[in-house]
Amino acid sequence: MRSIYLFVFILGFIGTGFAQDFEFGEVSKEEVLEKVHPKDKEANAAILYRKHKVSFEFNQSTGFTLVTDVHERIKIYNKEGYDWATKEILTYKDGSSKEDVAGLKAYTYNIKNGKLEDEKLRNREVFEEEVSKYRDKVKFTMPAVTDGSVIEYKYSIRSPFLVSIDDIALQEMIPINRLETKVMVPEYLGFKMHFNPKSPIFFDIKQDKDMFSYSFTTNNRTGGTGLKTVKNNFNRNKVEFLQNIYTISESDIPALKDEPYVDYLGNYAAYLKWELQYTRFPNSTVENYSLTWEDVAKSIYDDNGIENEIEKDNYFDKDIDKLLAGVTDPLQKAHLIYNFVKSKVKWNNYRGISPDNGAKSAYKDGEGSVADINLMLTAMLRYAGLNSSPVILSTQDNGIPIFPTKNGFNYIISSIELPEQIILLDATDEKASFGELPERARNWQGRVIRDSGSSAWVSLTPAYKSKNETILNVKMDDSLHLEGKSMNIFSGLYAKRYRDNYLDLNPEKYLEILEKDKGNIVISNIETSNAKEVGKDIKETYNFELENGMEIINDKVYLNPLFFTALEENPFKAEERNYPIFFDFPSVQGNTVNIMLPKGYAIESMPESAVIKFKDNAGIFKYIVSQNGNFLRIQTELDLNNIVYSSADYEFLKDFYSKIVEKHSEVIVLSKT
Repeated sequence: MRSIYLFVFILGFIGTGFAQDFEFGEVSKEEVLEKVHPKDKEANAAILYRKHKVSFEFNQSTGFTLVTDVHERIKIYNKEGYDWATKEILTYKDGSSKEDVAGLKAYTYNIKNGKLEDEKLRNREVFEEEVSKYRDKVKFTMPAVTDGSVIEYKYSIRSPFLVSIDDIALQEMIPINRLETKVMVPEYLGFKMHFNPKSPIFFDIKQDKDMFSYSFTTNNRTGGTGLKTVKNNFNRNKVEFLQNIYTISESDIPALKDEPYVDYLGNYAAYLKWELQYTRFPNSTVENYSLTWEDVAKSIYDDNGIENEIEKDNYFDKDIDKLLAGVTDPLQKAHLIYNFVKSKVKWNNYRGISPDNGAKSAYKDGEGSVADINLMLTAMLRYAGLNSSPVILSTQDNGIPIFPTKNGFNYIISSIELPEQIILLDATDEKASFGELPERARNWQGRVIRDSGSSAWVSLTPAYKSKNETILNVKMDDSLHLEGKSMNIFSGLYAKRYRDNYLDLNPEKYLEILEKDKGNIVISNIETSNAKEVGKDIKETYNFELENGMEIINDKVYLNPLFFTALEENPFKAEERNYPIFFDFPSVQGNTVNIMLPKGYAIESMPESAVIKFKDNAGIFKYIVSQNGNFLRIQTELDLNNIVYSSADYEFLKDFYSKIVEKHSEVIVLSKT
């Protein structure tokens, strides 16, 4: 439990530093003048030096403090790298106890009139913000940043939460020239180290043990009553103990390179995680912290206020009774309650697995955290007689828990368990329909926690297929002018994606997006139905005129019958693949093109129908051509049954998409009769 304090005893250690190649403030003119990264020409910025040291500091009055010292020097090559000039430092708090950022110093270095000059970050440019009930943030943006700047900062995080060492990042979206990481842990704390198993990079870590001693003086006073003189009795004390030391010293760490169809790139970054397994102090029994996933789930259920929240019903019972009056079907009840919660309480953007102000307050105020809202939903579903339980998970940007730990979960949703399926619900997203999760919550698997004390893993991947269907009706007149009508139908998560991305756009901006990458096209008369009706398929129609939909060579017409619906290039171009291929959700994409050919022309050649399969029907592509007089129909369908493919499947998937692109590029040849 993160908020547990280790008792204060008279021990400590004297930490020793390690050799540095980069002293703070010793930025060179050559570093500022460098135009591009010598080993990664595409880098917009680079970490020239990162030092990360974790140690336990002892104070005889206050006990132990977990100290994390950070020193970073970053090169900004161009405007695209300016984001690295903004730093956010997250700190943890629990009740009256909190982590503090101390000793912040920061400078920006530029060349002006041939001289190296520095600009100091001032206190008024550093801001503190509350992120949630358990998190604060210190944020600053470096001053005077321009192309070529070097920024440098250092700070310490001082924490009373001794049993939890934060993750240590070993890789970023930009290259790291030099990395020095050191973690020093007294033998009384049994931490186990974990590398990210999904990262393809291996780091050599040096492990040592050193004997440290802590000397202190105690004073036992005697006398001091009546006429007696006070006598000071000073005693010298010394305690020795072993310290476990973990060191990483690496150079030229490559940047994380984005690849198409990656679930969340940060899941594949190199990092260190620390799992506290036990504490073993002198004259004390061993305290075990190693947990199973069942232990984690039960602890979260018992200690985070979840049980109390889902058993309360006295603040909503009358409203729910009124809402469900006369309704007997369980799923209809669930739909009504889900939509009621979404309309009643808005999400305040706070995440977490613990209630913030509580579901009752959220119900009254009309606003609450993820936990407030989804635990309220669970309580209401239970009140209505449904088998509902909370599900804890880790969002995409929080990574994937690799060992049993409470800190691995940062989000909570609701569920309904039926004999044939489990329905997952998140009432924080107003654009999500019943049974849909927002993208942030669709991260591999979560753990359902039942009040019986049992728990189990549950897949967060949708079990249903979402469909995106396009129908084009195209007419070619005698002058070979192309015009037509498009109808697009979006269902499931395709409809949700449409609502997320386009629903709030003004018509001019949406028209610009719609015409993009469709060639020389003019779109008009856009009509959309059900866009605001969450849960229904969206139907969109528009008229279009296409100026460059064909080529005429020697009185022959060369026409791509799929027009702007064709897949023109393979999304998988790289020679090799480091990460798994991750599609958002199971899907079917279909195109139907109906073409009315002009009089006086006949088909000289046209594509043949074909079916292409990938890996035991994990993916199927169909291309069907049919003709009836001067009417031609081309139907394509891409059906992806799986959403995750390993990097070992990359070559097969790349070949599969190459064949799709090749088929999509085939043309019809028309000649005059």
